[in-house]
Amino acid sequence: MTANKTNDTESSVITKKTLHHMFFRSLMYGASWNYERMQNLGFLYTILPALKKIYVGDKPGLATAMKRHLEFFNTHQSAQPFILGVITALEEKEKNKSAETISGLKVGLMGPLSGLGDSLIWLTLVPICFSLGASFGKQGNFLGIAIALILVNIINLSIKYFGLQFGYHSGSEFFTKVEANGDMDRITSSATALGLVLVGGLIAQMVAVNIAWTFKQGGLTVSVQKQINDLIPGFIPMGVTLLLYKFIHKGKSPVMLILVTMVVAIALTALGVLK
Repeated sequence: MTANKTNDTESSVITKKTLHHMFFRSLMYGASWNYERMQNLGFLYTILPALKKIYVGDKPGLATAMKRHLEFFNTHQSAQPFILGVITALEEKEKNKSAETISGLKVGLMGPLSGLGDSLIWLTLVPICFSLGASFGKQGNFLGIAIALILVNIINLSIKYFGLQFGYHSGSEFFTKVEANGDMDRITSSATALGLVLVGGLIAQMVAVNIAWTFKQGGLTVSVQKQINDLIPGFIPMGVTLLLYKFIHKGKSPVMLILVTMVVAIALTALGVLK
């Protein structure tokens, strides 16, 4: 048993130093947030030290992995290190052989952990800590705000640090067992399907198109937007998304499409088509 553990440790290219480097990078995770792919640059920035270790001497493989991690990604910042740890373990185990599993698993984890992070951090931790700080401030103690900030950050940083460690180590053990049982193909299919479902669900939440047209029939005013939503909920956002995806698939620049979409939206709003 001792020999096996030693061999597993020696075969791992990800060291404690690498994980610590990734943790400190995760503190700047949200600094490069963008409207096109949200937190993709931050995710690549935090996982890059691990990728350089995993793909050492393999520049084409490193380039492929880096390009893969520039895909859309968005989750709660406190939950990101856990996902980072799991994906690092999978990258180390499978490399570019399981690209679909890696992408699908990222998308599959980001939704549930985003909701969990919002509930635990923004709706629980922050209100409790700042209520405590406010109670000190109400008594005239100027250290109230400092106490609140210190408590929030101690707990938040601990969640990030141990989340990364747990995600990596538990992820390594999990994927080792999965590989031994021959279930990797099943996980690949499930992760891809889950990722597609969650991305499809995000469309209705993140894409908003409001048609301004209304028709009057006697004393009744009929909204075109409401009629379409009642017949096929989310049809307009889905149509716009599929149209833009078709243009991207043909090689059009996403940045150019964003600018064109803005111009078209402003023009249609001025003409009274959209509101």
